[in-house]
Amino acid sequence: MRIDNVSKIYKTRYEDVTALKNINLILPEKGLVFIVGVSGSGKTTLMNMLSRVDEPTTGDVIIGDKSLFAPTKEAKKQMYGYRNSYVGLIFQDYNLIEDLNVYDNIKLSLDLMGRKDYEVVDEVIKKIDIEDIKYSNVNEISSGQMQRVAIARALVKGSSIILADEPTGNLDTKNEKIIFDILKEISKERLVVVITHDGDAAIEYGDRIIEIEDGNIYSDNNPLTEDTVTESPEFIEPKINFFQQCKFTLGFIKHNYFRSLAIFLVILLIPIIGGILAGYVNFDVGISYRQHQEKYGSEYITLSQPVGDYNLYYEPDEIVDVFNSYQRSKLIEYYDTYLNINPSNKKVDFFYKPVITNIVLYNSIFPLEGRMPQKNTEILVTDYIIASIQHYQEKTTVDKVTLDGITYSIVGIIDTDYEKFIDADFSDEYVRMAFNENLTVYNAIFTTYEGYAFMMDNLNSYHEIVRHTVYGGVIPKTKYDEIMVYRGGSKNVNVFIGTNIVSYRAAIVSSAFYEEALQLNYDAFGGNQTATLYCYSKSNYRISFRIVGVFESDQYEIIIDSNDFDNNMKKINHSRLLLPKDDVNYRKIVNNENVTNESFKYAKAMAMKAKDAKIVMIEALVVLVLIVITFSAIMNNMTIQTEKKKIGIKYSFGLKKSSIVIPYILEYLGYIIISLIVSCIVVKWGFIFFMKNVIYTHPEDIKVFDFFYISWSTIFSWNFTIYLLMVISLGIMIFNICKKSPIEIIKDL
Repeated sequence: MRIDNVSKIYKTRYEDVTALKNINLILPEKGLVFIVGVSGSGKTTLMNMLSRVDEPTTGDVIIGDKSLFAPTKEAKKQMYGYRNSYVGLIFQDYNLIEDLNVYDNIKLSLDLMGRKDYEVVDEVIKKIDIEDIKYSNVNEISSGQMQRVAIARALVKGSSIILADEPTGNLDTKNEKIIFDILKEISKERLVVVITHDGDAAIEYGDRIIEIEDGNIYSDNNPLTEDTVTESPEFIEPKINFFQQCKFTLGFIKHNYFRSLAIFLVILLIPIIGGILAGYVNFDVGISYRQHQEKYGSEYITLSQPVGDYNLYYEPDEIVDVFNSYQRSKLIEYYDTYLNINPSNKKVDFFYKPVITNIVLYNSIFPLEGRMPQKNTEILVTDYIIASIQHYQEKTTVDKVTLDGITYSIVGIIDTDYEKFIDADFSDEYVRMAFNENLTVYNAIFTTYEGYAFMMDNLNSYHEIVRHTVYGGVIPKTKYDEIMVYRGGSKNVNVFIGTNIVSYRAAIVSSAFYEEALQLNYDAFGGNQTATLYCYSKSNYRISFRIVGVFESDQYEIIIDSNDFDNNMKKINHSRLLLPKDDVNYRKIVNNENVTNESFKYAKAMAMKAKDAKIVMIEALVVLVLIVITFSAIMNNMTIQTEKKKIGIKYSFGLKKSSIVIPYILEYLGYIIISLIVSCIVVKWGFIFFMKNVIYTHPEDIKVFDFFYISWSTIFSWNFTIYLLMVISLGIMIFNICKKSPIEIIKDL
């Protein structure tokens, strides 16, 4: 080794300090060389040049034909191989890796060289006489034993040069002698350079003593004038495999248990807590209800105009507004009707409805077998209607139906998927709701605008929901009921009290409606009772009439004069709307319009809960983000402080900065993977299970929470945010490590 005109000047804020001044030395291939001097003389700086952990201001160090400090990429690259294989370093503070036991500390040198001849480790252990502590943890052995382990680590890789910086500074006299005896022995085969201020040891053991003072060579008792090393030395770059990095990572976690546990809990809990909060913030009733419909087979949503607590028909201008708002949507108009298909009063089956309840204006989204109606007396029906008629009327062929005395020909059949409910579990309330919601289409006849107008012109009855107020010398009573309104003469009845309809604004009512709904007594009947019915099922209007007669019926029914019937029907202006769940504007419509599906009331209640909590949840999420930022900054700063020594040791082994920081990356990566899996399970399923089985006890509350959901996008977005913040903080820590040179790290130790 030849040292050519090496100088080192440290620049400080106030002055430049010259640590070495044009040092020229030739060191032999073997022997024990002492470099002695007082503190501040420059001996440690010279050691840093020889170990290639610092760079000279001027000058070079030459080994064979290789320059250590040439201003080339090759020279900079080879410094890793030089420290890894050609030079072994022994420090005053031993610099053993606490994460590894004695054997693995020594074996690591071979691993980094890609060698598998581990029998050499046992040979060196035996030579250094540390067999009894071979598998001990390094924090369980004495200082003298630690230094012998450090020597073994430097010796095992067969390095040509061993540099020892104050190797006995922390040892007692007995152990000092042992260490110097070992160094003397190994110097017979290689060059051993010892930096020390102990002149007596140098005199006793040294083959050559170089004294340095104020950065200059003060004396050299055995100088060389010619470098005998002429062949090119081999520098082997360190090779560290993934298994070894994992071992470093596990050791790091083990020796920083509370710090690692704190980081793990933050990376685990913040995504879980934040994911739940974000679920409330991002709750979308459109997504929630669509998932519910997918699960239970509900295919449509129905829309009505809300007026107070009622869902009415849309007015014509309102229909236009809705269609204009969602021009790409397949909105379908439909109407109420009441067509009895069970004339013989056969026992009613829950699945097959005995009354057709809807009229739908045909839209091409419905698969049609047959042709479109061409006459006002032609209609389409669903396969469900065909099955229902066959069930109640035991017909093999169904090609006509009668509505209000007019017979309509069936010219086409709408194919539905009603069969999926044939074997459904109707004990499940949501299944029943889905079936009833689909009945809007299943249990319907289909026609055109012209066909519907024709039906209305010939209508003899219609269904109403009313709030009725009774006058006539009794206390007014208010009640909500469903009734059927009939045109005079369309329903043959026997009036047992009073008379038939005799004039305009007169009506006869059913006995059930008279006694139960109007709460009037037959004994007081005098033909002068007046009832005002406020109707809400279609449009908001009023029917006022005198009760002139009562007929026997257990249903709520009234019969009014034909002119009254026609006048009231004119107030039923338009329709309700139907929308398939796969519509392009489904989410927008569900979020903004009045959905009247039976199950939607629970989804809407959940949406209101989420809306009420949204501001608080957003504030909590902001707090969580601030906690993560602050916590990660503190933890990573602590990591740098506690890991400086280990980083310096790895630098001295020749490891590249990228290899040094991998254990910290692996630690975070492991936590993130575990956190992602656990948080997904807890947030997506665990939280909902807990709320529905532990927190909520009332069935209605549970039904509302059935519609709570947290989307995968919400979970991953929040997790990504937290992980990104933690990774950014880790990146800052890694940057602070990598921006420093090896000597800067070592000086921080």
